Amino acid sequence: MVLKTLSLCLIVLLGACSQPKQAEQIGSGSMVAEVVQQPTKVSVAHENYPIRYGVKEGKLMYQYRGLQTGSEEVYFTDYGMVEIKFTSTTRENLFKEEREIINLITLMRDSMIFVVDRSTMNARSIDNSLLYSTALKSPSLDLNEAAEMMYLEKGGQLVRIDTILDLPTRYWNIEALQSKEWRWKGILMKTQVQVGRETMTLEALSIDTISPLPEGIFDLPSDVNIQEGMSVEEWIEALGKPIKKRQYFNFPDSLNRN
Repeated sequence: MVLKTLSLCLIVLLGACSQPKQAEQIGSGSMVAEVVQQPTKVSVAHENYPIRYGVKEGKLMYQYRGLQTGSEEVYFTDYGMVEIKFTSTTRENLFKEEREIINLITLMRDSMIFVVDRSTMNARSIDNSLLYSTALKSPSLDLNEAAEMMYLEKGGQLVRIDTILDLPTRYWNIEALQSKEWRWKGILMKTQVQVGRETMTLEALSIDTISPLPEGIFDLPSDVNIQEGMSVEEWIEALGKPIKKRQYFNFPDSLNRN
């Protein structure tokens, strides 16, 4: 149940609505970002369109520690409504002695998510329309505000403002989800999730919201084989089932979803 609820939060959280003042700051080669102490209202141009982040575009490098180890490279634009992640990690399997290899490309483009297994180049699409219905909970269609409302409903607490990579981050403790997270303008800077007796930590090693993004970075490889997938609601429901009942990510093609 914790995993199911946490998965929902991870999908819908993520977006601060502040419109940043241009102020470039570079620290130890790890941070190149627009820094603002006081948030302001989102610009009129985005009032009728959901946003996830208070920064238009950028790149982050993450490190996994604990239950899952490895790295993740993330690029985003359109205030986080378009984002691609390159994940290369291994994860402990609580039911086996061996570690699982995770080698994925995850592209979120507005209302669709594409998850690509880089070992086979097979991909599934996920209908992410839930993102838009969730944004309606915020008067300004701010997904970060909607997520923080969900945290409060779960008994979460905004503990304090911490500094990560020289940026002021909002530190939330959500005991009901056994998780802690730190965000700057809705961008995840660090998270810790308790899974049984194990802990998984994901932390940003660098962030750059100033440099231009690589051309074509949001295009999937031409040899990707995209198959019909499921809705986010179906995916979350599948995550809530016992492990042995969901040993594959995709529902069989014979399943009638009408």
